[in-house]
Amino acid sequence: MDSFNSSATLLGGFQPIPDVKNNKHVQELGKFAVAEYKKEHPREAALVFAEVVEAQNQVVAGTNCKLLIKALKAGYLRHYKALVYENPWEHVKTLTSFESVFP
Repeated sequence: MDSFNSSATLLGGFQPIPDVKNNKHVQELGKFAVAEYKKEHPREAALVFAEVVEAQNQVVAGTNCKLLIKALKAGYLRHYKALVYENPWEHVKTLTSFESVFP
C-alpha cells in the first residue's frame, strides 16, 4: 500500500486487508478512530467519517490496524492516517495515532 510507505512485507509486519470498502469491521474501526479523535480534540467536533479507503493489519498481542480514512472537514473531503490497536478477548480498542495526510 503506497499510502503507508510500506517496504517489503516482513514476518510480523503489516499485511494489506482486501476489499476494505465492503469490510464492515474495518469501516467500524474507521468510525471508531474518528470518534475517538474528536473526543481527544474537541475543536475537531465537526469532523465527519466518510469511509476507510485502505487498511493493513499486524498481529501482535492483539491486532494493530493502519487505516487510511476519508472524512469531511469544513465541507471538504480530507485524508487521515489512523492506527487502532484492538484486543477483542480483553475487550480493548485504542486509538494509537491519528494524523492528517494532506494538510
